[in-house]
Amino acid sequence: MNKQLHLTTHLNNRHYFLDWLRVIAFAVLIFYHIGMLYSENWGFHFKSTYISQYVEYFMLMFAPWRMLLIWFISGVALRFMLDKVSGVKSNFFFILNRSIFILLPLLVGLWLIVPFQLYAEMSQQSAIDISYWQFYSAFLDINNEMFAYYQSGVWPHVDVNHLWYLRSLWQFMLIIILFSLFMKLPFFTPLLKLGKVRLPLLVSLLVIAMLLTHNYLEGDAVREANGFIFLFIGFLLAKHNYFWASLKHYFWVLCVSFTLLCIYILMAYQNVFDLPSYIFTTLYNIQRVLGVLTMLALAQHFLNFKTNYLKTFNSWVFPFYLLHQSVLIILCFVLQPLEVGSFIEPLLVVIGTWCICAVITLIVTRIDILRPLIGVKTQNSYSKPYKLLGYTVSLILVCPLAFKLVF
Repeated sequence: MNKQLHLTTHLNNRHYFLDWLRVIAFAVLIFYHIGMLYSENWGFHFKSTYISQYVEYFMLMFAPWRMLLIWFISGVALRFMLDKVSGVKSNFFFILNRSIFILLPLLVGLWLIVPFQLYAEMSQQSAIDISYWQFYSAFLDINNEMFAYYQSGVWPHVDVNHLWYLRSLWQFMLIIILFSLFMKLPFFTPLLKLGKVRLPLLVSLLVIAMLLTHNYLEGDAVREANGFIFLFIGFLLAKHNYFWASLKHYFWVLCVSFTLLCIYILMAYQNVFDLPSYIFTTLYNIQRVLGVLTMLALAQHFLNFKTNYLKTFNSWVFPFYLLHQSVLIILCFVLQPLEVGSFIEPLLVVIGTWCICAVITLIVTRIDILRPLIGVKTQNSYSKPYKLLGYTVSLILVCPLAFKLVF
């Protein structure tokens, strides 16, 4: 056993299984948010008239671990990016580039994409009965009394909604960069080279961390803390060959344990068991941790290959994430008065969400100067004056947002 664990897995310079897993994780997120339209007991910005508890059973397969997996993958990606950066000047430009890459689409989302969700939400709650253009004119005024009961946000009523991940990703990135700078000092360097932590111990430590956040934090703070924990763990373990070898070694243990806990969570949700709440909470958080590790193990086993479409799929993740929730909510909002039925409406929402996101992405990405607005890198090479102009304009746009997110 020890001999097997000392062996390292063969990983390509590019971890293709993580690229695939990133695409799949965000695809699951889109289907999950569509499910939120139809869930009977889980709150959402907008609800269909065709709600059901049964959709929640399917969503419970992904709910505990879906965002934690995305955070882990983000941590791995950040580690590989930061390891290519050295020196104060390089770190400064890295922060500058990543801030523009993350905050510019977030700014577009706050002012152009998310407002559709607030319009649908306020319309369903009978808070307004006006056209979208009348609503948006009022939306641009952050002191408008129409939004007196919708004040949460980066600015009053200008909220992140599903884009909270981008907000937190940028904030966490700054913390990780500071950490990495300290770790590059000679005294701290050995701390970044973790010892051979066995997978059962790693699971135990992560579960304890989840339970501590559950017991001592409230509201969104729990979500934020859990996200940072898995981002940080992904950052630390990204190049830790012993960890990836451990996933291979414990492959079947992870799969079986995760499956059994999924069954337990589903049965507990249907009140099959009458166990104390602390037992359910503990098992639920074990399932969350095992969910992330099992998905990593499955991806490493089955998806470590490259195709011609993988790069395209990965480049589309950001714009699809940016657009999808507003698109699916507005589709449901438009379809609701038509009463097309409990099968046709979800089908149209699913097909429409993917198609509209794809069409918008294709149109915007064909205009090179607009690509950064949806989180896609430009294709053309530009002269230094044009690059300087682009950076200057971008910084002017994102600096107020960055200030609000820090202070």
